[in-house]
Amino acid sequence: MIAYLLGAVLALCALTADARLYRWVDEQGNVQFSDRPPAGNVKDLNELDQRGMVRRAPGKKASSGEIAQQASEQKAVQEQKRRDHALLQSFTRPEEIDLLRDRQISAVETRAQTNKLRSLGAQNKLKRLTAQTDALKKAGKKPNDTLQAELDATHKELDALAAEEQKMALEITAIKERAEVDKQRFIELRGSH
Repeated sequence: MIAYLLGAVLALCALTADARLYRWVDEQGNVQFSDRPPAGNVKDLNELDQRGMVRRAPGKKASSGEIAQQASEQKAVQEQKRRDHALLQSFTRPEEIDLLRDRQISAVETRAQTNKLRSLGAQNKLKRLTAQTDALKKAGKKPNDTLQAELDATHKELDALAAEEQKMALEITAIKERAEVDKQRFIELRGSH
């Protein structure tokens, strides 16, 4: 009887190319078939293909880690779609990406030049303060607190300027890498349109 019913249902499903067939066990323990999934919770819900083979078995509940990973992956896909859309809306040719890259690098280089000038000023100040400190020590005097505080502040300023210089070098590298990735993606997207 069940085999006959399954055969009849499968024959009906074969009439439509995208027909879905569901098999489950009801509350009385009977196997049921339908082209629509049952309402509510049932045991052993399976989606069958047109040959009656299980296409999709019921999956176990995802853990919170798996759910978080799926959400992260979905967010990454959405971000890529957003970036792709922005690329296609912002540029008409790959060379425009190079121009933007060059403008961004130029802005960072201008900041780097200002940073170098500040660093030179701080180095000159440090030389002057060091000379004052050395002169006091030769005279057998201890540098006063104000002079020592200026020395410390100048050393901190030079350290901060050196860190900023490294940060700007990394920023330029990142701009170049991002532009190259964007250009390749733009070429890919344009090729597929």
